[in-house]
Amino acid sequence: IGISSRVTNENRKCEMKKEKRLCFIQPCLTNILKTIKIPKGKTCQPTFQLPTAEKLVFSGCSTTQSYKLTFCGVCLDKRCCIPSKSKTITVQFECPNEGFFKWKMMWITSCVCQRICSDPGDIFSELKVV
Repeated sequence: IGISSRVTNENRKCEMKKEKRLCFIQPCLTNILKTIKIPKGKTCQPTFQLPTAEKLVFSGCSTTQSYKLTFCGVCLDKRCCIPSKSKTITVQFECPNEGFFKWKMMWITSCVCQRICSDPGDIFSELKVV
């Protein structure tokens, strides 16, 4: 699980505000291609779901309910799949001996597979040498 942030002025006062929400684009599966079934004759599976709903864990706290999330999938060629449509939901976490807290979270509804892939760990990955 990661945190995405943006600056927006989509509010009644048109003021610049920073928004943060949790995001979970793809689980860290050791062999993701065995988990995702790519249809015969296709090279990509844009989205997938795990077989069962699971509680989410963030900073040692877990959600009070289980979720069956939609994740972005994989391609057999060099394309990568990223969210194309999402909405924001609110999830509640419970921490051992510390109570509850709520966070907004990205709920992926669809993904698209494209040839332009950036390395999420490299902030300079989209820069081009001129």
